[in-house]
Amino acid sequence: MADSPHPDSRTQGQHFAEDYRNWRRAYYNRFPSFWGTLPGSTVEEYAVYGALEVPHNHVQALRLASGRLYGIMTRLATLLQQSDDQALMDIGIPSPAIPYCHIFMPAMPAVMCGRFEFAWTAQGPRLIEFNAETPTFVMELFHMNGQVCIDFGLEDPNPQCQQQLAQAIHTSIQAGLAWIEPPPRSPASVVFSAYAGRKEERGTTEFYRNLLENQGNLPYRTSFQGLAKLRVTRDRLMTVAGDPVDVLYKLYPTEHLIEDMAADGTPVGLALMDLVRRRRLAIINPPIAFILQNKALVALLWALHLSQSEIFTAEEHGWIEQYVLPTYLEALDAQGKPIFNGPYVVKPVYGREGSSITIVDQQRILEHSELNFYDKQLKVYQQYVTLPTTTLQTEHGQQGVSLVHNCFVTAGRPSAVGVRASRKLIFDDNAYFLPICYPHRESI
Repeated sequence: MADSPHPDSRTQGQHFAEDYRNWRRAYYNRFPSFWGTLPGSTVEEYAVYGALEVPHNHVQALRLASGRLYGIMTRLATLLQQSDDQALMDIGIPSPAIPYCHIFMPAMPAVMCGRFEFAWTAQGPRLIEFNAETPTFVMELFHMNGQVCIDFGLEDPNPQCQQQLAQAIHTSIQAGLAWIEPPPRSPASVVFSAYAGRKEERGTTEFYRNLLENQGNLPYRTSFQGLAKLRVTRDRLMTVAGDPVDVLYKLYPTEHLIEDMAADGTPVGLALMDLVRRRRLAIINPPIAFILQNKALVALLWALHLSQSEIFTAEEHGWIEQYVLPTYLEALDAQGKPIFNGPYVVKPVYGREGSSITIVDQQRILEHSELNFYDKQLKVYQQYVTLPTTTLQTEHGQQGVSLVHNCFVTAGRPSAVGVRASRKLIFDDNAYFLPICYPHRESI
């Protein structure tokens, strides 16, 4: 057992934590559109006042893994789109969403903007999951990380990523406008939508729109509309002001959309999805992203690898072995014996924000989510690997944290990289945003 700190050193630590709190809040308060401190019943620190050094070769490895996995997973998701309904139901796609999942928009990128999560190991990055349909952590990595680096004279690993993202947004919109029938009147209407009262979701959505508008000379008009300000009619999606919507970006999960009802009981979510089916509305991210978001896709990918499926080349099988953590739809094999010899994670196929997750080791629960919104969903069982750790200065003093590495893809291109940090093994929406930079004077 370590010696208790000297009273003077404890007092000094408390004073420094108070100073850190003032410095951190003063810095992030300069950016009112960002959520550096989380609001709520208790004010929570979110954005760390500091930066973690990440070597060039780690950033390159994360981007390489993301590009390779994106190609493999998108091909598999496309095959599922073209398969029968049962193949989609087998991976936990809700039955009301099946017709939507079969909608194919060939010219639109499968994912305008999606985020891979990795565990960094001694062998490099290992895939945890792919947030393909409605990722957050966007403004953090595409803007705030660079801002921190500029302000503190650090080298940002993500230069030019904003431009990549803006191009991906524009490409997706143009593909959507070309897909809908009949062709929209000029200028076409593009709406970015999220819950208006949730700062992170609205801020992320407005960040996309502002990034696009800053390009100038757009051949269509854009607006932000809260979800409550949209109306579904028989043939169009409309704003509450009566303006038609041709392309919709929604930061709103499809598994929630299928349950949305109007006050009179009309299933407005399904009606909106039917507009997409009839090509009266284009949606971003497109329906294939809902399949890519499904965590059982990773289990299917692993099963196909174990059987050496000819869907993938020998080189691609090598990538799956290299990057994908063993993932299954059951914890027991056909003989009823445990698949895993060590710890594993149980998580729902459409779980979000760290809810309904359990980490198990030999029938002993190591950690369980505080919230359990998704307990009724199909589960996947994934090998658990120990995450890298570090110690952070926080408003509560020095804190030991685990790290998850992230890499975005924009229209298929690996892009912004960043890190989340958590005091718990299960990362929820209170995990820290930890800015990153390249090491000072690192030789590449």
